[in-house]
Amino acid sequence: MHIRGDARYKPDRVGLSHQTAGQESCATRGLGNILKGMSSQPPPEAAEAAVLTHVGRKRRINEDTVGQKNLEAGGVYIIADGMGGHRTGEVASMLAVEQTLQHISTSDISPSSLLEALEQANHAIYEAGQRSESRGMGTTATVLILDLPYALIGHAGDSRAYLLRGGKLCQLTQDHSWVAERMRQGLLTREEARNHRWRNVITNALGSLPEARVDLIGLRVKPDDIFMLCSDGLSGVLEDEVLEEVLKQTTPKEATERLVKLANEWGGPDNISVVVVHVLEVPKDPEYRAYAQPLESGDPVTLRVGNDAEALTAHIYNPLAKPSFWRRYLDSILLIILIIMVILVLLQR
Repeated sequence: MHIRGDARYKPDRVGLSHQTAGQESCATRGLGNILKGMSSQPPPEAAEAAVLTHVGRKRRINEDTVGQKNLEAGGVYIIADGMGGHRTGEVASMLAVEQTLQHISTSDISPSSLLEALEQANHAIYEAGQRSESRGMGTTATVLILDLPYALIGHAGDSRAYLLRGGKLCQLTQDHSWVAERMRQGLLTREEARNHRWRNVITNALGSLPEARVDLIGLRVKPDDIFMLCSDGLSGVLEDEVLEEVLKQTTPKEATERLVKLANEWGGPDNISVVVVHVLEVPKDPEYRAYAQPLESGDPVTLRVGNDAEALTAHIYNPLAKPSFWRRYLDSILLIILIIMVILVLLQR
């Protein structure tokens, strides 16, 4: 497990402004670069993208890395948030981005190829972490592949992928953290998780184990969909309502700048990275993709969770579903019954 970032900002109104000092950025209609070293490519017109990374106000080193490149039918975008002492977090996130982008190509886009890319990145980071000076090296990784009209997302850690569709923001990925897992079990409320002493404990990251544990998600993309990837330096500070409002009101470039500025205004406790991709149009008669059949509904579909075998007949995942009453309160009810039984035994003596 790895330790990480909290405190959140929820203003009554989100104003719009630009530019934050000390940031690295790039915004075009599609890119080919890794922030921390960039090169551009001729942009496709199907999507408009912007990326931004900032060290924040409390850290001396930016251990986040963001990368992207064009594909024939869209592009690939990745955000990685490294962890580990002596700059090893910075190395881990760079390896994740470099290895993933190198492995993904237009000729072979599928859930399997995305998984293989992240497994390759995991292997490189794990091997680098075997050196004594690199112990504890690891990184989150969240990858978006636009293979229009489809999107694939690979995920490990607590960086996030969001989708803004029809004016509503939905978190596509599940955080791999101790408190998030307890929330899904119904054992912690959102407020309890936010203030819990173990809120910064990460339960999954690339490089932490010899084999990667990766979630895969897919969906059919609609025109005007907006995807956002971010590190917990952003999502851990700003409420989802703020993210939604900014994404609805601004272009990708304006959104990245405004979100980073807001996170820094609220203290900037961690490195801050964000990718925003606005899909402008999708093909009306797309070429056949073997992996696409379960994605035709348009809703997000879970293709793989952790080490579970990939299943293209996957279930539809509703990120907003709430745990049942019994799942949430069963432990508390059993505890109360046990206490009552103990009291009755004591009274009979």
